[in-house]
Amino acid sequence: MIKHQRPIYHLFLYILFIAFVHNLLIKGISAQDFSSYYILTKDGTQLATDVYKPDNNSISKYPALLIITRYRRSIQDGKTGEPISTLSALDKHLLASDYVLVKVDARGSGASFGTRPTEYGKQEVLDGYDIVEWVISQNWSDGNVGAYGTSYTGTTAELLAAVNHSAVKAVIPGWSDFDVYSSPIRPYGAIATNFIKKWGETVGNFDNNNVKELGVSVRPVNKDKNLFESAIEEHAANPDVFEKALAAEYRDDEISGGETWADIGPIYWRNEIEKSNIPMLVFASWLDAGTVDGALLRYQNLNNAQNLILMASTHGGRYHASPYTVSQTPLPPQPSEFEQYELRRIFFDYHLKGQQNGVNDWAPIRFFNLGEEKYHTTNAWPPTGFVYQVLYMDKDKSLVKRNGVDIGVDEYIIDSGVSTGKYNRWLAQMGQPILELDDRQEMDGRMLSYTTKPLNEDLQVTGYPVVKLKLSTNHKDGIVFVYLEDVDPTGKSRYLTEGGIRLIHRKITPNPYFVNDLPYHSFNRLDAELMSPEEVTEISFYMWPISALIRKGHRVRIAIAGADAGIFDPISNKRGQIIKLYRGGSIPSQVKLPVIIGGLK
Repeated sequence: MIKHQRPIYHLFLYILFIAFVHNLLIKGISAQDFSSYYILTKDGTQLATDVYKPDNNSISKYPALLIITRYRRSIQDGKTGEPISTLSALDKHLLASDYVLVKVDARGSGASFGTRPTEYGKQEVLDGYDIVEWVISQNWSDGNVGAYGTSYTGTTAELLAAVNHSAVKAVIPGWSDFDVYSSPIRPYGAIATNFIKKWGETVGNFDNNNVKELGVSVRPVNKDKNLFESAIEEHAANPDVFEKALAAEYRDDEISGGETWADIGPIYWRNEIEKSNIPMLVFASWLDAGTVDGALLRYQNLNNAQNLILMASTHGGRYHASPYTVSQTPLPPQPSEFEQYELRRIFFDYHLKGQQNGVNDWAPIRFFNLGEEKYHTTNAWPPTGFVYQVLYMDKDKSLVKRNGVDIGVDEYIIDSGVSTGKYNRWLAQMGQPILELDDRQEMDGRMLSYTTKPLNEDLQVTGYPVVKLKLSTNHKDGIVFVYLEDVDPTGKSRYLTEGGIRLIHRKITPNPYFVNDLPYHSFNRLDAELMSPEEVTEISFYMWPISALIRKGHRVRIAIAGADAGIFDPISNKRGQIIKLYRGGSIPSQVKLPVIIGGLK
């Protein structure tokens, strides 16, 4: 792994020093050096491609950066056909830094031909090799290729490593989907309809070029209307994303085209990605779906050189999201968007241009610590000083360190209106800010909550909390959500992270992907088992990882619910579902907090 040899803030001082030239760089981009093509893949599918070249006559050959998207590489006015730029500020920043940008419509989308039975399907991944071959054959190419993106395009950037092409020197996945089933399609074995339905409708309109709904059109390649219309006709065979997500309930269910959830995404291609040995700069957020979980699983289990930037941001890093500073109004991200652009540029300059700019001195992991509101670096995960501290559910809804708590039962009638709100980690996937997680006490009163006494000293939580509950229910299925919160001396509670499990998926199975100590649930059809009403059962699962400083005088709270209204579909429409939680005994209900003894250094 890359070792940390100098303070990383030197890099950010440098970034701030050059920030004043940013607008000048952007203004230097020429719109005239744009061209579009069709790339022919091995199976005869034509992929629509745009090429943007820098306006720099002193250079004849450039490295290329790929963006492989299913969100349309180019658009135009739906009535006039006037081109509308799809270059982001990041695209422009990299273009101004003497990189050729190559934007490609993934097969079955945009103006490309073909169909897409699933997202991140096998053939879509393999197309990456043909795209790279085409790129390095161009007379402007210097033979070096990278890829970057956010969300879907962040995932396709990582998947480019899976084709193991020698020209690919580095990739930058941002807020990507490492394990598509667990995040974002079916977290906890449930389905976040409010997210996936909206997303499915949006991409369906993109694929069908629904100008009436969107107001804009995909831009044809070289204004060739006939080819464009033929490509759109082929997209009619694309399945409805939401319907397939709804029908393919288990990880091993077929989605379409013979592929299951287990067959798609980087976790499926993990061995090929590791064999490529391609370096990665990874952006993720503690509060954005399961993006940090994917980043840490990748870091701990794949030997590729990796640098992780773990933020407290929204999806894509546009806004800050820490509930210690963010309430009802979005705030600028930390680091700033420009600093994020520069990190990418410097990383690519090192790996694609060979510039000795200090990237080899970067710490492998730079992470934001909520509550302290400060970044730290570490060469290893978990950081030095990590231990688990166990807290037990006790009488009077207390949470205590000692074992041997009083044996008892707490009964909770599920409140179907409990929710994490309209601006949470799941809906952030649609571009929304993350807000209103700083004042949860009203919702806490509608959940089954356990709270510690005020802390005698600061508590540094960094890693994966693990929940173990002994419970029964009067139904055969259901879902349990557990929230970790920080309660300040005024009684105000802040959301830190969450976890959950649909009860039929409670079985713990060997992890077929990685070796670690976290409880693993396969979500496979054969491992699913209905609950026996009123039978006491032990369930265990990990919560999404987090790093937060809970201050002296604050209290730790665990809040348990059976619903997240407006986000996850209810498992049952029957009223009156009751959860009984059993305290004490030989298998006491508990939460294991990952703490750093002595705090972060």
